[in-house]
Amino acid sequence: MNATYNRGLFRMGSFNWDTDVIDLGILLVKNTYVFSRLHNIVSDLNIAANEASGVGYARKIVTAAFRTTTEDDGNNWASFKITNSAVVWTAIDAGVDLRIVMFFIDGAGSGDDANNNLLCYIDTGTFIPIATNGGDATLNFDVTGALRAS
Repeated sequence: MNATYNRGLFRMGSFNWDTDVIDLGILLVKNTYVFSRLHNIVSDLNIAANEASGVGYARKIVTAAFRTTTEDDGNNWASFKITNSAVVWTAIDAGVDLRIVMFFIDGAGSGDDANNNLLCYIDTGTFIPIATNGGDATLNFDVTGALRAS
């Protein structure tokens, strides 16, 4: 089940994603987390119990320089594309394979989970689960966009 969060969708409409300096964060979550559209901010996730931890793990930030948005009315879709095509965790060992990837809107680079709005939850895809056995883990993004609505 890949899904979006209400607050993230609401906030997306308030930005010009092509020009505003808003960072997009990526975090990995354990299978212990139970999805709810009512979760609005990263701190709603019970981070201590649910976020990945261990050697080589840190949240990733995709800056404005590495993303574009596209609207294609002719084909009835819109996408949010991450243009550097992949995010890599080097020598990650979180103790378990991680089956959930989440995107969040970084609250003005504050690093404050109370200001980081959740955007989407992804638990199915070509590169999920992400193995965390001490090797490098790469999350690749489809050329049509990391997020696509049609």
